[in-house]
Amino acid sequence: LSPTCRLSNTLSTVDLATDLSAQNFLMLQQRRLSEKLKERLGYLSVYYKRNPRNFFRYMSLEQRQETLELLSNEYREIVLHYFGEDDTLNQRIDEFVNAAFFADIATSQVVEIHMDLMDEFAKQLKLEGRSDDILLDYRLTLIDTIAHLCEMYRRSVPREA
Repeated sequence: LSPTCRLSNTLSTVDLATDLSAQNFLMLQQRRLSEKLKERLGYLSVYYKRNPRNFFRYMSLEQRQETLELLSNEYREIVLHYFGEDDTLNQRIDEFVNAAFFADIATSQVVEIHMDLMDEFAKQLKLEGRSDDILLDYRLTLIDTIAHLCEMYRRSVPREA
């Protein structure tokens, strides 16, 4: 706060209790998120457990199409449930990220999957005479998914001593 800002020295007990409970709730949420990330991404050296024969770039054309279709379907489910009360959402994201990671899928490919899906949804919304502005909210889904994938790649590389 700036030096010219004057605050009342008399805080009511209710205000103080409300402020403390809000802070405790925020700290609890931050701790849960931290634990969830450690649980999800806490393992190292998984990079070396990947089999290069399963990498996207070494797959046959048929295998590539099958892999992209599988990833697209998984991502569609993530998008459809992203803003809902789905308790399995984190598991769905984990499964998608694991599949992409072990196939050595580039993040640009994930962006392409997202854009293709958003184009498909936009066409459907236009057919229904509705605005496609709602689709902008699903950028959060893309950011969340790519953040998980990037973190997995980052943590998979062994640290220097």
